[in-house]
Amino acid sequence: MRYLPLLAVILMILSCGTSQPAAGTESYIRPGYEKVKYKQILVIATMKDIVGRRKAENAMVDLLNRSGYHGTASYPVVDLNTIKHIDTLKAVLAPVDFDAVIVLNYLGQSGTINDKVSLNPTTPVASLSYFEFYTSPAYDFSFDSESRKSGLVQASFFTKAAYQKEWNSMVQVNADNGVDIAVEILAGMTLSRLKRDKIL
Repeated sequence: MRYLPLLAVILMILSCGTSQPAAGTESYIRPGYEKVKYKQILVIATMKDIVGRRKAENAMVDLLNRSGYHGTASYPVVDLNTIKHIDTLKAVLAPVDFDAVIVLNYLGQSGTINDKVSLNPTTPVASLSYFEFYTSPAYDFSFDSESRKSGLVQASFFTKAAYQKEWNSMVQVNADNGVDIAVEILAGMTLSRLKRDKIL
């Protein structure tokens, strides 16, 4: 009985050191995944709009490179609109030097207007089991000046060795301040969760 106060203190310290992810930021981690040092991480963003895709990939690559990793964008070699089969994607990626992939799968945009939420989901153009991503068609959104916009992205991590999903997490990004700031936030949140979950 005399050890109960000491045990309570130890349990309290341990609980403080093992904080849980905030609601909505939980991640899938493949059982048995072991963190390794990757030589080159390929980044694939699935926005159909090439300007948005380039900005998303460049922001992620830039942050990876500034954080001690080695990233490369996929848009110079992968045209998502022409990839219709898994073998085509494999052939396109064959000469690319990478051992891991971050896929930023754009799922759509939502808007909040006068406390009413409207969701505008995307319709898959091409579905590929290779990296489990699909390209998203462009949409026109019209919101009034009081609207708030946010984009939903599924961030996933794959290894070239096994071509299986090692990790993924849903990321919601405020898009009110434009694409440039949104992609910087997306990159930061994605890398933060990859590190938090001990993937990188």
